Amino acid sequence: MSSSHINAPIQARKYANTQHKVIWVIVVVLSAGLLAPPLFFIAAKKRVVSMAVPVVYAAIIYGSAVLGSVLGNPKNWMGGVLAISMIIAAVHAAILDTDWKPGR
Repeated sequence: MSSSHINAPIQARKYANTQHKVIWVIVVVLSAGLLAPPLFFIAAKKRVVSMAVPVVYAAIIYGSAVLGSVLGNPKNWMGGVLAISMIIAAVHAAILDTDWKPGR
């Protein structure tokens, strides 16, 4: 059985105005991507994105941090994974609501 949140249609705007969008992207970048899962969970609760989005971000971001501390980080792979996931999360946060139309 699939969850009703997985394929949920866009029902609400994520951002109230441009300033809100800028703050959202800055928080993702300044936290080095570590706050991306909770922020995208809020978007999932508003049904702007599917519930799988915060789960994937959490698995990648927190999983790489835990694996880096457990296995060690001899070649600094953890920093690269966090940097790439931060960039992807920031771009994803920036493009939310680009296809939103009033009355939809």
